[in-house]
Amino acid sequence: MKYIFYLLPGLLNVVISLFHFITTKRMADSGATSLLVTATIPTWALTYTAASFFIGRFATRSNAVKITLISQIILLISMAGLIFSSSVNMQFLWLTGSGIGTGLFFVPFQAVVKLFEKKEIALETFARSTAIYTVSWSSGQAIGPIIAALLWGYFDPQNGWKYCYLLNMAIVLLVIISLFFMQVFIRKRINEENHLALSACDAEGKQPDSAATAANTASESTLPDVMRSAWLLALGGYLALAVIRSYLPDYATKTLQLPTSAQGMMLGILSVLQVTAAACFIKTRYWPYRPYIGTAGCICAVMSFVLILNVDHAQGIWLATGLFGIFSGIFCYNLTYHALANAAKSARYASINETIVGATSILAPLGAGFLADCAGAAMPFYCLIAILLATAFIYSCMLWRYRNTGR
Repeated sequence: MKYIFYLLPGLLNVVISLFHFITTKRMADSGATSLLVTATIPTWALTYTAASFFIGRFATRSNAVKITLISQIILLISMAGLIFSSSVNMQFLWLTGSGIGTGLFFVPFQAVVKLFEKKEIALETFARSTAIYTVSWSSGQAIGPIIAALLWGYFDPQNGWKYCYLLNMAIVLLVIISLFFMQVFIRKRINEENHLALSACDAEGKQPDSAATAANTASESTLPDVMRSAWLLALGGYLALAVIRSYLPDYATKTLQLPTSAQGMMLGILSVLQVTAAACFIKTRYWPYRPYIGTAGCICAVMSFVLILNVDHAQGIWLATGLFGIFSGIFCYNLTYHALANAAKSARYASINETIVGATSILAPLGAGFLADCAGAAMPFYCLIAILLATAFIYSCMLWRYRNTGR
């Protein structure tokens, strides 16, 4: 049963990636300005970030599932509203609700996710746990645009987006049903944990996990805390990723004149390569402390934007987004890895991670839209090339002294 629960974040990412693509594409098809087109995702991100920050103060293991149930009811209502939004401007209202619904899900879910397993995560399993987590939510993001390409692009170019929202509603209903079972599972695990804690107190007053904690602390002390390098790489990466997800559909519609099916596939390919890159690191241990992989990822991203600026056909754009997908798999993995590897600071580091994701999702699309309207459709990509080159250089400098770590 626990493996079904692990699928829930992936299912929610299918929903999120679908309404991200649909709202952006519908706005672009309406002939709206680039700034208005790219404002769709920041509208969601603003309420998502606020809801995540707010609920983080109140979510506990005891009330987490109840909060996630409320979140899914809000999301279900928002999906219904998006179906009946004949005016593209009304999308902004329902995107606000969608941000609240998704924001109230992920933080409480993370509060109970450790209860799915009976053992704490040890240092030697960080790589595997990080890879599986990244593959899970990235797979959801990959599936969404592909569904849009099939249902909307091929099946019904006129009203296919409505079928996509109906699918979203079905997924949310499935998540709601799963959460009822998860509530029973979590309550049982909390009771078991409380019983074990009482037994441990009776047995000489010792904490059952004290030896394991000491071992993990000893293992962690041999590795440096380089979280700042992960934040730097993720900052450049998420800026670029937010622009691709929000502005590239506008660019592909107005400049390249690509059909909806081709645009859905380009975002799907990005996430598929992101999944593949993360899965490749399932047995790695030391590359996050060395400069080579992260710098190579930045170079792949720069190459992807050079391609976008120099091709005018779907295959070239697919190759470009695939190259960027490799980089996104690298920086997403790297960000999660260091948050787990520094167990004593995991909570604080994770909150900063979410702040980076939320802030870039708000600012980058608006900046790209503004630059496109004022300086030309290609200007956002030139700016990203400069940002990523600077990121690669600074990241390499920060990690160069740790290049022999683990040898």
